[in-house]
Amino acid sequence: MADENGKNNDKGKGKGEGEDQDAEREPEIQPSTLDDATHRELGLIYDDATRTILYAKGIQWKSVASTLVIYVAGVWLAKFVPADELYFKMLRLGLIFTGMVSVFLLILFQIWQHNEGRKISAIEEKYSSVFRAIRQVKSTREANFHRYIILLFMVGIITLSGILAIITLTELGR
Repeated sequence: MADENGKNNDKGKGKGEGEDQDAEREPEIQPSTLDDATHRELGLIYDDATRTILYAKGIQWKSVASTLVIYVAGVWLAKFVPADELYFKMLRLGLIFTGMVSVFLLILFQIWQHNEGRKISAIEEKYSSVFRAIRQVKSTREANFHRYIILLFMVGIITLSGILAIITLTELGR
């Protein structure tokens, strides 16, 4: 207890006094209430969802790269293969279609990643408080912001490269 000067007069307390204060500051660790079999099952689903997200991200970047290669191939064909105006129109339409399909695939894979992320969040609720605390180091809002900025970057690359390819085809077709 403290006296009128604010000094501690309790003589029987040593190390344990600070430990009580530390325990009040740190949240109590709540273990998972799952049985071992269910815990393993959720672990497998969690692992599958994380691998699926990585797979979808890889496919997104491969879609961007493939689209850019197709744009370059289209411009190369226009430059080195002599043809009439119909050929250039068909080539331009083909590149526009390629870009549209690629953007559609990017959005489709983004939705797939979102659904897998929801699976991970549902599993997270069943695990221990330590697991949840570690998963919340990066906030959901921040993760979504990064995810959609990268998606916009990918769509922007495809769109701007497509515009550049169409302009180049138009110039070559004259």
